[in-house]
Amino acid sequence: MVTMKDVGKAAGVSAMTVSNVLRGNDNVAPDTARRVREAADRLHYRLNTTSLSARSLRVNTSRKASGSRTIGLAIFELDRPYPAQLASLISQTAEERGYQTVVQQTRIDEHNERSIIERMSNQFCDGLIFSSSRLSADEIEQLSNHRPTVLLDDDRPQQDIDTILTPSESGSQAAIEYLYSQGARRIGIVGGNPDERTDVPLLETYHDARHRRLLGCRRAFHRLGLTWSEDRIITTAWGDVDARRAIHEQEAKVRDCDALYCMTDTIAFGVLRGLHDIGVRVPEDMRVMSFDGIAMGALTVPALTTVAVDIELIATQAVDLLIRRIDDEPNLGRQRITVGYHIERRESA
Repeated sequence: MVTMKDVGKAAGVSAMTVSNVLRGNDNVAPDTARRVREAADRLHYRLNTTSLSARSLRVNTSRKASGSRTIGLAIFELDRPYPAQLASLISQTAEERGYQTVVQQTRIDEHNERSIIERMSNQFCDGLIFSSSRLSADEIEQLSNHRPTVLLDDDRPQQDIDTILTPSESGSQAAIEYLYSQGARRIGIVGGNPDERTDVPLLETYHDARHRRLLGCRRAFHRLGLTWSEDRIITTAWGDVDARRAIHEQEAKVRDCDALYCMTDTIAFGVLRGLHDIGVRVPEDMRVMSFDGIAMGALTVPALTTVAVDIELIATQAVDLLIRRIDDEPNLGRQRITVGYHIERRESA
């Protein structure tokens, strides 16, 4: 039996593109659409429209009536470099696919999240991309009127919602191991919370990025035979101003370290300034590295060594997966995708 995947292979495109062409969507280049139709004719493939779900038919009818082709993006913050860069890439990718993007920020607040989902669902958004949420999958489904949804960096064991994850645990483990390879033995962690227990069994029960990054650090310490010390956790909110203040206020802790791992690049920006303020040289006196890989990290002085996540891939995977859900691609099981990373070695470590 010939499938969409077979047609896509013959035409040199994805199954999603085949679905778009054969369902009459107009966001495919004419030459590509022609190749798909010719391949379908050669293989005697015909779309079985009777198998389309009622939900798909309602979505397509609503989309045509409203002229929508709109994706809703709810992201935790827009005034920080990482989410701002991610939002820009998602909007750009959606535009390339023929969709517009409505962007809102949640501030990781349940009330805001509920309100934003309801508003976006009432604005003829065809689907939602939602950053790590405090809401359950069932509540998201209900508030969105069962519109297609993709979650970003929410590691909870969701049963019905697709998820794109950053490599928080493996990336953080790699960061600690990298600092160790550079000679660091008293590694501090900036962005954790020493008031919480950080033993591995407890950390394994959490699903947010902060706890998963801490878990990666703990596992690296264990693997390397390093002593884990709560005294080397520099607590701070995940912002540059907060991180700079934390360096000032926790200077004794900082000076007990020979390297600092910052849980985000934004934290690292504040740390670099804070270390300069107290006369600690980077990397001569203190190695510094972080997690994210945003473009701004190449512009700091010194340039920031970081666990560089494939942010473009997060955007592409999220948008393309959501469009596949909007088009109700058959036989598409729930997706849980963790993007890759590499160590971007620069001047700070």
